[in-house]
Amino acid sequence: MWTEREGTRQRYHEWIESLSQFDLPDWDALPQLDLYMDQVIILLTRYLSLMNRGADEKSITASIINNYVRLRVMPPPVKKKYSRCHIAYLVIICTLKGSLSISSIQRLLPEEHTEEAVREMYNAFVRQYRSVIAFIRRIPFSGGQLQPDAAGLPLEVEGTIAITSALFSAMTKSLTEFLLQPDDREE
Repeated sequence: MWTEREGTRQRYHEWIESLSQFDLPDWDALPQLDLYMDQVIILLTRYLSLMNRGADEKSITASIINNYVRLRVMPPPVKKKYSRCHIAYLVIICTLKGSLSISSIQRLLPEEHTEEAVREMYNAFVRQYRSVIAFIRRIPFSGGQLQPDAAGLPLEVEGTIAITSALFSAMTKSLTEFLLQPDDREE
């Protein structure tokens, strides 16, 4: 039988509490002035601090951003400066890259790089992000164990927070990749 690591319950509650102190910025809160690469990295590190906790490697670097541009996941900077649209792209990419491939993320992003299209996509992304966070905060854990009746999950064996969250991650990643596959069916 799997048991919780010492301190898992406390760490879970700390993480849940940190969710209330962390939020992605609204479109209007993104910088209106264009930024240089080093400013973009500082800003993204602050915006995405919750997701980068415990990461051994930097989640965003100049070479990573340059690769996104080279792969055409996002538009290139204008005169080495990054606009609000670039920041929106990077927030979305960096939020999702831990669970999806870059090609899957690219299929989620708008093909049209106009400010209107990016703003619409970014606002929808932030709204959905907040809904997911609200859902996660409602998952009924008590004493470090998922409460099966409240979550509607029939657990035959005691489940742990880490195992349950890993399974949610794996299943939602699988669903997302399935949904983003090109539709090759004959009509």
